[in-house]
Amino acid sequence: MSHAMIQPWQILASLGIALVLAEVFTPSFFALPAGLAFFATAGVALFSRDWTLLSVVLAANLAIVYVTFQRFVWPKLQRNNTRTNADGMTGKIAIVTAAVEPITGDGEVKLYGDTWRVVANRPFSVGDHVRIVRTEGNRVMIEASNS
Repeated sequence: MSHAMIQPWQILASLGIALVLAEVFTPSFFALPAGLAFFATAGVALFSRDWTLLSVVLAANLAIVYVTFQRFVWPKLQRNNTRTNADGMTGKIAIVTAAVEPITGDGEVKLYGDTWRVVANRPFSVGDHVRIVRTEGNRVMIEASNS
């Protein structure tokens, strides 16, 4: 009777499968590259059972796979830096809907159907077109528009 021992390639391939499956449940693209490196090392383990060699090969595979992902895969998966909400308002032209008085802090503008309280260095009249310079909490800083 011979007892079958678990081979190094089986251990490495099993870890690779576990990491790839982990990626399905945690889409971070951290486990997938590691799983691929374990698979590649399992291929080497078919020819060698020396754990020291396999450790070095695994370290090299991890480095190669992560550098490859960092340079070629992750940049393509990055979303556009689309500015949204208040940040997306900067530079947009709004219409003054309530007279702007810098001394009292009164005034409102409308942009995309939303009304915003304003901060300004000078007065503006209802109907004036103004440019939003930045947001300050729930207020927008405005300046005269060139259009």
